[in-house]
Amino acid sequence: MLDHLPGPGERLRCAACGNLTRFDVVTSRRTSGFWHYTVAGELTVEEERDMAVRAEEVRCRWCGSVGDVEVVPVIGEPTSAER
Repeated sequence: MLDHLPGPGERLRCAACGNLTRFDVVTSRRTSGFWHYTVAGELTVEEERDMAVRAEEVRCRWCGSVGDVEVVPVIGEPTSAER
């Protein structure tokens, strides 16, 4: 299980097969937003923002591994911790 999802300067990598590009990610999100209904009843959600995001499962699309997916730095870019 990941302790966090990738931020700026980070990406996912499967340590089992080396995949850097294809993952199935299941998340739970707690969001806040402004809901605006027209007089006709059509909904538009504006100013939506994530308050909390939790990764429930991250699976490698190539080999199917769940436990070997990790967050790694993107080569040549500073990570969110270095900014």
